[in-house]
Formats: sequence, structure tokens, C-alpha cells
Amino acid sequence: MVNEPPDVIPTGIYSASDAIRLLGVSRDKFYRDVRRGAKRGGIDARPRRDNGRLQFTGREILRYWRG
Repeated sequence: MVNEPPDVIPTGIYSASDAIRLLGVSRDKFYRDVRRGAKRGGIDARPRRDNGRLQFTGREILRYWRG
């Protein structure tokens, strides 16, 4: 995980690959935390309507980074 806050717009929408790059974590750890969900220390995501891929808000990325 990076030491400085990720450069995100709180209202912005980011893909999983963008979130992984911004946070500096491995894909395995990131997707494990997605499965855990925010209530258990992970990160919340929502699927896109058109293709089902996961999206993350900038606010959620910052919350996850703060731990």
C-alpha cells in the first residue's frame, strides 16, 4: 500500500485496475478485500450495468486506504 493518499476525486468512479494501481496493492489482496466487504475491513464495489465489471468510488478508495 502506498504511503501517501491516492490521487482520486471523491465523486469519481474507478475501475478495479485503476484502484489497484492507485493503492499499490496486489491483485490477490485487493480482490480478497472486495470479497470481505467494507463492514469487515475490505472495500465495497458495485457492478456496472452494461458489463458487470466492478466499479469503485474515489471516496471508497480513500476510506480503504485510511484503513
